[in-house]
Formats: sequence, structure tokens, C-alpha cells
Amino acid sequence: MFPKWKCLLFKPKSKTKMKTQTKIVEALEQLLRFFDEHGANSWGARTRNAIHQIQEGNVNTKSILNDFVGAGMGSLIDLYISSDNGHSLKQSEEETNKQLQILIERVLIIHDAIKRT
Repeated sequence: MFPKWKCLLFKPKSKTKMKTQTKIVEALEQLLRFFDEHGANSWGARTRNAIHQIQEGNVNTKSILNDFVGAGMGSLIDLYISSDNGHSLKQSEEETNKQLQILIERVLIIHDAIKRT
């Protein structure tokens, strides 16, 4: 028989935690597609790294999402997609940034739900 601490190392994830991680990865993958489509390369790299870390289980999901929901200069909320910023636009800046806000809101909603648990 394994000592109690070793059993805890191999404890399977709960279904709720797996569903939450799936939702997070799906939301981040949508953001990643958006960033790739519009040439937001640094945010694409950060998002790709976050997805990888979540899938590998290397880091606390809350800490990963904190990188996406912080405020201030250089935060995701501060990002504005514009040809003046070197981004590719397929629609107007207004429509493109509305899409970005919807994607950001999805991440914020999931982050808030995790904080409450």
C-alpha cells in the first residue's frame, strides 16, 4: 500500500476541474486564432504558451489567467488592434476590436468563476 502522500500525487482530476480547464483552453484557442489572424504576435505567443501549460498541468490555472485579466499598460485589456500598430485587419478597426472584446469577456467570465470556487 502507498503512503497517503503518494496517493495524493496520483489523484485524478475532478470532472468539474477538467470541464473548467476545457473551457479555458477553448477560450484561449479562440483568442489565439484571433491573434494569429490579426498579427498580434506577442499575444499569440503568450496565449500559445498558456494553452500548453494548462494542457500539461504545469501551472495553476488561476495564475495563468491572471496574465490575461490584469489591467494597465501592456495588459490584454489595453490591446487595440489597428493597422497603425502593425496588425492585419480584415474588417474595420471598430468591428475587429468588438470581436476582441467579446473574446476577452469570455476569459474574464471564466476567470471570475474560478475565483469564486
